[in-house]
Amino acid sequence: MSSGIASFLAGIRLIFNTPPSKLLLKALSKGVEYNDKKSTLLVEAINCMVGYNCSCLSTRFYAGLLRIILSIIVKMLGGDLNKSLESLRDPAVRRGLNLVISGLGIYGLTVPQKFPAPFLIVWNFTNVCNLRCQHCYQNAGAKLESELTFNEKLKVLDMLDHAGVAAIAFSGGEPTIHEDFIKILTETSSRGIYTALATNGWRLADPSYTRKLKRAGLRYVEISIDSTDPYKHDKFRGVKGSWYRAVKGVKNAVREGIS
Repeated sequence: MSSGIASFLAGIRLIFNTPPSKLLLKALSKGVEYNDKKSTLLVEAINCMVGYNCSCLSTRFYAGLLRIILSIIVKMLGGDLNKSLESLRDPAVRRGLNLVISGLGIYGLTVPQKFPAPFLIVWNFTNVCNLRCQHCYQNAGAKLESELTFNEKLKVLDMLDHAGVAAIAFSGGEPTIHEDFIKILTETSSRGIYTALATNGWRLADPSYTRKLKRAGLRYVEISIDSTDPYKHDKFRGVKGSWYRAVKGVKNAVREGIS
């Protein structure tokens, strides 16, 4: 998260800790149904504020109030309102904003701030791995009998989505060698959830696979490189050629514009 967004969220915590704003939060927590999907007035008002889903009169009213509050916060921080609104066009940022405001409505101002759902979930997607790393805390390698099916993974995603989680980081094992990963990644990003990946980079050495990740909505990737010396890295990772593929994976990710 950028320092600008972090400052913006800190300003929201300050503004929404006043008695009038607490009454507003109570009203915004009201459950609504939009396009046959359960939501809250807060979620729909935030969407409306940046130009989405403004068909409901009450949604437009509360979106106007939120915009006034946003302009006050931006002015306090010496920022640019248009740039702030532009950042809120990112559905993951809107999810984060919803968590902050909802947390203030439910718990008030706390240190650390409590939220109704985690900002970030790390999902150990699979136990399968193609390397034999010396330090592996997961004891990864073979697929576990208890591993979730594709439909079970979708149910988990449904729960995280409905809870309001803003970001999911996929880990393992090695997610990229699992047959369900691209499909689940695509579904996750389609719901406006920020997606990240922790990987050994082996499959990202293939430019076409990295392109698939980008098209599926991957926004951030961490590729492990343990030494500038290929021999040391490969020895630590247990498979010859892993350094070369990890470095190539980094280059491909940068080329595709993945952070």
